[in-house]
Amino acid sequence: MLRSIRSKNMRYVFLTNGGGAHEDAKVASLSKRLGLSIDEDVIRDRVILSHTPMRGWADEVKKQTVLITGSHPETARKIANEYGFERAVTPADLIHANGDLYPFDNLKDTLHSEFRPLPDGKSASAIKDPYSKNLAGDALKIDQILVWNDPRDWSLDIQVIHDLLVSHNGYLGTLSSRNGNRGLPNNGWQQDGQPELWISNLDLVWKTEYPVNRFGTGAFLEALKGVWSAVTNGAELHYNALGKPSQFTYDYAHTRLLQYYSTMKGGREVGGRKDATPLRRVYMIGDNPESDIRGANEYCPEDGTEWVSILVRTGVWTETETEREPRYKPGAIVDDVVDGIVWALRNEGVDVDRKTLLAGGG
Repeated sequence: MLRSIRSKNMRYVFLTNGGGAHEDAKVASLSKRLGLSIDEDVIRDRVILSHTPMRGWADEVKKQTVLITGSHPETARKIANEYGFERAVTPADLIHANGDLYPFDNLKDTLHSEFRPLPDGKSASAIKDPYSKNLAGDALKIDQILVWNDPRDWSLDIQVIHDLLVSHNGYLGTLSSRNGNRGLPNNGWQQDGQPELWISNLDLVWKTEYPVNRFGTGAFLEALKGVWSAVTNGAELHYNALGKPSQFTYDYAHTRLLQYYSTMKGGREVGGRKDATPLRRVYMIGDNPESDIRGANEYCPEDGTEWVSILVRTGVWTETETEREPRYKPGAIVDDVVDGIVWALRNEGVDVDRKTLLAGGG
């Protein structure tokens, strides 16, 4: 099927809220699952993970010191290093540098066994007085917090993220004097140069082989929100979201689609940027109404391209007696991805059926 689509020069990408692995690893996994060779130009360079848009972040941001966590923080750091982030710190680095930061941790020999010295000779124990204005030169300052994908040690990660969000200017071990000041926006919370918080996707649940959906990164965010609300007496938690349904991710995917036709046709680059060939309509096929369908429905690119959502029944959403239709309404509901592609092609006036499409291979 994919070979047939590729042979007709149709543009497509695989846009997933999955993460925690390198794009090449995802390509290899997906190729094996579909019985394709990784050398075929069918999936390669078409996979966009939840954190892939970070590749395009400005160099000045990548030079900052960032805290990164996820299902496997050391793997996430290695990917971030490959993206260009030069100073990535994990929770494991912090608890090995300062045992008092989280004295209850019992995963130092398993999940948090891999760690590195803090960058530039910084210390996680330089701060003794959290309100001191005289900060030691080796005090660790975090500029960004990146939740790469769903963390495994929620307790440690929530503690560290909380500590940074209540800090003065991102210095670990400090407390902002603005916290709780009702004369400031958000009662002073996150108003003192604290690091920006980035969540790679907002999926509350996701589909596995288990019959009941499993919690995802969005569930971790909800737990963090609950702790934050309790600590701040109901202040809003400010954060940025990547992944579907965020506009950051749809912008990134849209740009890739615009440029991809030029790549297939051997197009040129101008000023380091590939030629962009206009789109008329993009079909988003997905299984999660809260991310796939919502994102496509709400996305309005500046070039006027229409995004049409198609929901499949083989994933997160299932029609029940209490939920006859999803909260976010798709352009069509179909049984699976193949039927979704058939529906899209027929909507474009292409005479095709399921059997013919599958006969194309892949």
